Amino acid sequence: MMNFIARFLRFVVWVLILSWGLKLIGKLLAWAFQRAVDTDQQDGSEGNSSSRDAQRTLTARQLVRDPVCGVHLAESLAIPYREDGQLMHFCSAECRDKYASGILRRAVNG
Repeated sequence: MMNFIARFLRFVVWVLILSWGLKLIGKLLAWAFQRAVDTDQQDGSEGNSSSRDAQRTLTARQLVRDPVCGVHLAESLAIPYREDGQLMHFCSAECRDKYASGILRRAVNG
């Protein structure tokens, strides 16, 4: 019985060591990848890192509303459409085409 318990405890310890090691390797790889991406961005743009971080935060927080279906999405993911000097954003080409064809234009404009 003691031999079984000792083997079981040894197994549990090795499983913990292996899982912690894999987690550490994953974190190191994620850190290295993020550092490589940041280096590539620094090479391609001018300015200091604080202004780049501020711009990234602003871009991530700007949401726009699709006037056809009412979906809110990030401005960077939206499909822009300019009409009469007014810029509108749509979630899909289908919503943009519905608006452009005039089917829902009256409902959207009031």
